[in-house]
Amino acid sequence: MPSAYPKPILPPSLIAVTGANGFIAQHCIALLLCEGYKVLGTVRSQTKVEQVLDLHGRDPNLSVRVVEDITSVDSYLSAFGSIRPDAILHLAAPFHYDTTDLEKDLMIPAVKGSTAILNAANQLGGVKRIVHTNSFAGIYDASKGLQPGKIYTAKDWSPLMYEDGVNAPAAAVAYRASKTVAEKVAWKWMEENPTAHFDLVSLNPAMVFGPFLQGAVPKSSEHLNTSNQIVYGIVSAGQDGEIPATKGPVWVSVKDVALAHLKAIQVPEASGERYLLAAGVYCNQEIADVAREVAGKNKDKIPKGTPGQREASSHFGVDASATEKALGIKWQSLDDMLSGLLPQLFEIQKRDE
Repeated sequence: MPSAYPKPILPPSLIAVTGANGFIAQHCIALLLCEGYKVLGTVRSQTKVEQVLDLHGRDPNLSVRVVEDITSVDSYLSAFGSIRPDAILHLAAPFHYDTTDLEKDLMIPAVKGSTAILNAANQLGGVKRIVHTNSFAGIYDASKGLQPGKIYTAKDWSPLMYEDGVNAPAAAVAYRASKTVAEKVAWKWMEENPTAHFDLVSLNPAMVFGPFLQGAVPKSSEHLNTSNQIVYGIVSAGQDGEIPATKGPVWVSVKDVALAHLKAIQVPEASGERYLLAAGVYCNQEIADVAREVAGKNKDKIPKGTPGQREASSHFGVDASATEKALGIKWQSLDDMLSGLLPQLFEIQKRDE
């Protein structure tokens, strides 16, 4: 899909960020403000409006408005009012497994929210590009198992459908379905609306690890986001503790995910493209090994397990080289990511005790 707007969207353009209080969105907003953009964030309550404003030091280039229902076009139109953003980063979607009503809490918000923002943008006018934040869950086919030797790229798709999410045996399956279907309906919408005045870019991050912004560090481990909870579960187990089994063996740094969102609005050639965001594969033993190297005085809080043991040959791999080339991203290492995250996790652990 050739871009109708071949010029990059540069500062001081106005960028809307949905789900502005989310882990990834917080980093996106911080980076956009640092680069000189104006930002309009959307959240679901007035309390979250104040939290987001406070987190970013009440930057004069940031405004935040309430969208109570992310599945409602009218909710978005009401929030935007007369404001016409140049681009929209759509990050508002559920990522949690604490639910018993899979359709209500996972499928509907993700899928209907996907088309709601597109329809709203089309009615607003002025929007040049929408960056749709999806997930590796929309690429990975869990039904095929570990698949040693298989290399996933952005050309792969999960086969899950809406009904698979509604009738899923577990919330994790419903989540994968929600991300897959939400992305597919976005691309279908673009096909069915060829006169839309904006183009679409899809970003599919793997498991997103990394530090919290200062001011956003959770007060307790109970409030950790789903992905960083994995790291916390490893590094808080104690020297003689057991290292949990690895579940999702593909990762990316939150800082790289934020950078990819920035590049997605700045690179004209990203128009109509789908990108996998992944630094590579990992296993929990590797996290433990690296964490013990960078943890300093907290080294003995981290389980030893079986140092040096790796699982890469036992499961699929990933190739995000196309993303590196197109968006100019060099992935952060586990060492660097953990160096930023671990001090925060140990502080949380101290408060938990």
